[in-house]
Amino acid sequence: MPHIWDFLSRFRPAGAPGAGRAAVPADRRRELESELGPVLALLDGPSAECAGIIAAAQRDAEQVIGAARSEADGIVSAARQQAAASVAGQVRQAVAAARTEAAAITAAGAAEAGAIRERARQRMAGLADRAVALVSELSRSNEGGDAPPWAKQPGAADPPGRPS
Repeated sequence: MPHIWDFLSRFRPAGAPGAGRAAVPADRRRELESELGPVLALLDGPSAECAGIIAAAQRDAEQVIGAARSEADGIVSAARQQAAASVAGQVRQAVAAARTEAAAITAAGAAEAGAIRERARQRMAGLADRAVALVSELSRSNEGGDAPPWAKQPGAADPPGRPS
């Protein structure tokens, strides 16, 4: 079975008619160049224009990118300043709350100390009378000697509350 190329080669231009197989084959490359050369030459202008448009678009894109970066830097800077101001405000609020709490604790402590002093003042007279009564009782029970009763007994333990 013949190949398609064999079939198509019969229709290939080969020169003058009747020359047969000995003729020089036609140069398809030159034929294509002569046919397409003027058409492709017409595309040189639009191709250059296209390259110019692409270059202008790249310049415009670089300008847009630069402006966007500058704007983004400004936004970031403003956000950082706002965050710092917010943190400073929160710190001021926390310090104020801590001072208020410390003042309340101090006031409560002062009130409690005042109440303790008042109880001590109220109880002092009764405790002093009781201490005088105990000393008087000890001195009456010890009228026979100079030392208290626990000191006269050899080996006796110290009374509770007496330092060693």
